[in-house]
Amino acid sequence: MPLFTVDEPTPKLNPPVTSWREDMPENHEPQLVPPQLHWLTQQNDIYLEMPRYSTEVAWGVMIFLTFVYLIVMIIVVPLSFSIDDYFTYIASLMLFVFFSTFIAFCLKMYFVVPRDQPIRLNRKRQKIYVYEYNRSRLPWLKWQVTIRSYNWADVHGEVRLSSARYDLGFQLFGSVCEPGTNKVITRFLITKERSSRELLSQTWSYLCIYMKNDNVAVAPLEDGRPEEWAPRKADKWPEEMERESTTAG
Repeated sequence: MPLFTVDEPTPKLNPPVTSWREDMPENHEPQLVPPQLHWLTQQNDIYLEMPRYSTEVAWGVMIFLTFVYLIVMIIVVPLSFSIDDYFTYIASLMLFVFFSTFIAFCLKMYFVVPRDQPIRLNRKRQKIYVYEYNRSRLPWLKWQVTIRSYNWADVHGEVRLSSARYDLGFQLFGSVCEPGTNKVITRFLITKERSSRELLSQTWSYLCIYMKNDNVAVAPLEDGRPEEWAPRKADKWPEEMERESTTAG
């Protein structure tokens, strides 16, 4: 029988976030970590908005792939069309459509999709609003913006460690549970840090303190927007959600 035993931390939500590392304190509990945000867009007595960098795309890779597929299309497609064969002609036409679609997709991802997909916390309504830009695989269609809103009381904080090549680091998720339970309905990213796990706890602490209507006026670590977030900021919020998320009711 071992002399000493160490209780390994276990997730309290069901199911836990993939690659779970830590649960944050409940948002109604005292926050023992000093509050701190990395970035802050707007804060007043009604709502707080913080930028949320889209983690789903390696933006520079989009431009690289555009040039690669453009070169391949310039070389391969004309060569295929020069072969006097019906099936080769059809295959060449399909290649042209494929390459054109993929090039348009990469260009739209780089120049049109906003890097900044923010969240807002309205402490008068006790709700959190998550801005999301929904892309599809077809670049010719209009990609829609949706705003999801949740009761702050149902949101729990979880930290995961992502090992993805272009998205490596710690990530803080808001996990929405059925009221009064630990059963997760959905999740959304709050923020990410490549190496600073502590800053995620500080971010969670800041948001919880703000939503409890306590005074929190700690300046963010950095002003403005990172250069790598160019060229696109988030589009305007839909009028109805703009009004709801920024007013007291």
